[in-house]
Amino acid sequence: MNLFISPHNDDETLFGAFTLMREKPLVVIVTDSWIQANRGDNNTADQRWEETKAAMAMIGLSVIRLGIRDDIISEWHTEEKLRMFTGFNKVYAPAIQGGNPHHDLIGKIAQDIFGDKVIQYSTYAPGEFYTKGLVEIAPVGSELIVKEKMLTCYKSQLALEATKPHFEAVKDKPEWLM
Repeated sequence: MNLFISPHNDDETLFGAFTLMREKPLVVIVTDSWIQANRGDNNTADQRWEETKAAMAMIGLSVIRLGIRDDIISEWHTEEKLRMFTGFNKVYAPAIQGGNPHHDLIGKIAQDIFGDKVIQYSTYAPGEFYTKGLVEIAPVGSELIVKEKMLTCYKSQLALEATKPHFEAVKDKPEWLM
């Protein structure tokens, strides 16, 4: 069995949908969305969780919500929660790219806990909503169509000017592993 660690609700689909379809890992969403609600955006942590569950249901995957608030995330608490996951052959975690501090923190913690079992997936870097890595994961068959349908589940994020560009950046593109 494999594990896919997603910092936020939507990262698993944005940056790992093809891996999810092929590998069928257990998906773990680390944080709940409070930053957006705190700044007045019209969505909640529960709404974003429902969006993720709907996207994962499209490909028949189980998903676990750790429930760590993204506005008060700590390295210690995140590490404690992720240490509960044992016995996995491969652990997919975000690459450390400087694009999002949560991605980098969770990527570092995953490396510390799971060591050489970690396979890093590319997310984004400063000034770049789409980054390439070392190993291209090109869509085959209907994977691109399925990913596009999965992305439509994230209505709260598609409605925000701050997050919509992330969805547009990955459209019709391969995903990357580091």
